Amino acid sequence: MTTWIEMARFAELDDRAKKEANRLAEYALDVALDPALVIRFEEIEDGFRLVIDEDLYKFYQGI
Repeated sequence: MTTWIEMARFAELDDRAKKEANRLAEYALDVALDPALVIRFEEIEDGFRLVIDEDLYKFYQGI
């Protein structure tokens, strides 16, 4: 089972949210991970949250 780590929250899926997801997608590609599998938006009560897979998070944090 994959552990998901919250990176940001957005009120709506606007340009700012998409820009952040694209930035993380480029990073995922840099470390040979498929962005479609390691990045996603989840709907929450007051908008959306951007989450990434634990493996991408470890690369992102340099762990």
